[in-house]
Amino acid sequence: MTGRTFIRNFLICLFLGSVAQTAFAALVRYNETDYDMTVRIDPIARTIEGKSIITVINPREVNLVLGQAFEVTRALFNGNVLGAGREQVNQPYFWQIPFNYSQQHQFEIHWRGKLAALDDSLDHQQTLGRPIAVSGEAGTFLPDASGWYPRVADGLARYKVKLELPAGQRGLVAGRLIEESESEQGYRAAFEFPHPAEGIDLMAGPYVIETQTHQNINNRPIQLRTYFHPQISNLSRDYLDAVKRYLDLYEKWIGEYPYSEYSIVSSPTPTGFGMPTLTYLGINVLQLPFIRDTSLGHEVLHNWWGNGVYPDYKSGNWSEGLTTFMADYAYKEQESSEAAREMRLGWLRDFAALQPGQDAPLSAFTSRTHSASKIVGYNKAAMFFFMLRDHLDETVFQRAIQGFWSVQRFKVTSWQHLQKMFEMISGQNLQPFFTQWLERTGAPEITISEAKSTSADSGYGLSITLNNPHQRTS
Repeated sequence: MTGRTFIRNFLICLFLGSVAQTAFAALVRYNETDYDMTVRIDPIARTIEGKSIITVINPREVNLVLGQAFEVTRALFNGNVLGAGREQVNQPYFWQIPFNYSQQHQFEIHWRGKLAALDDSLDHQQTLGRPIAVSGEAGTFLPDASGWYPRVADGLARYKVKLELPAGQRGLVAGRLIEESESEQGYRAAFEFPHPAEGIDLMAGPYVIETQTHQNINNRPIQLRTYFHPQISNLSRDYLDAVKRYLDLYEKWIGEYPYSEYSIVSSPTPTGFGMPTLTYLGINVLQLPFIRDTSLGHEVLHNWWGNGVYPDYKSGNWSEGLTTFMADYAYKEQESSEAAREMRLGWLRDFAALQPGQDAPLSAFTSRTHSASKIVGYNKAAMFFFMLRDHLDETVFQRAIQGFWSVQRFKVTSWQHLQKMFEMISGQNLQPFFTQWLERTGAPEITISEAKSTSADSGYGLSITLNNPHQRTS
């Protein structure tokens, strides 16, 4: 790349950053929120007790919620008693507080509750379909969607979480480990996440922890850990080595890894979740020999797409398609052109098998809930990025990806932001391309309108004219 080209692209990124930030501010304005939380969990008794100090700066309105399975024992707002929040048990807590002025406000909420029993017979789809806070000796999983802690709804927040567990148990939340101790009295750990985050998920279990340090592309240390159940602790080193390879790969393709930690955590249920700084995979899944070369890389990449740049779900989740394209499909391209072609054909076969009503525009996809939604939100969206790369060429596509990352880190980001970046880097109007694939269902219906034989000195050939009768022009 010449110096002139570098300066041009740098100025484009600066300009687009201003455009993107302005557009983002116009779309949504989130409260500036910080949590300072202490949580004590007893997996045998399946109990939780917590205290959270929630600071909100310059709010317009605060909607504070807590799941119905929990009980508030004390609630203060700016030092004064806060209202009950619910009329009867078995209802979620909900406080709605409007503000007409700008300043800092603070909530102090103490809560407790009984966690549901861990059910290790559930599969991944069942776990996705019932986001419940569960606990048992084999493991504790408190997904953000279960409402396990009092949180400000519809916003991003920074947080610090102090975790207390009985001896023999260890746990974590996404973020940087800032303190850890273990004694006969129990396990203590403190984590912080200094960037705006979508929520807090908590995991615990009888883990064996192994730690290594890896230098990122700018020679900054990344702490790599496995939190594995004892029966699979022998797999730790191979998994940590695999993570290093993926971090090196994606830092070269996209940009610097955004965090100082990465952990792989085993789950007693056969599931797989990616969160900032970690992935949560089932014990049985982790023992499969191909996972290190497939699913693990997909989850590591989510620290850039999905957990580093956040999808604006109201306009569609682009992150699963981009992750599938740059992970699952990229690995097939590295294997061979035939393997990549076979994956694309598989996507097309699955898409052709969708029943009436199962297809949806990419702008309508938010998350995978069944196999049909995966075909659209993962496979069809990955094919979109494959076609976009072909349309622009690989060099332009790569520069746009890097610019997108540098501008949109830790921001809620829409398909439109992504489109603007590709337009700015390529100098092309991509509206027709994006519109036809994001807003419409179906796929082109290609017919042969003409076929004729040709002859030349080198031999005979066949000339075919293809036609899409439903093609729209703009």
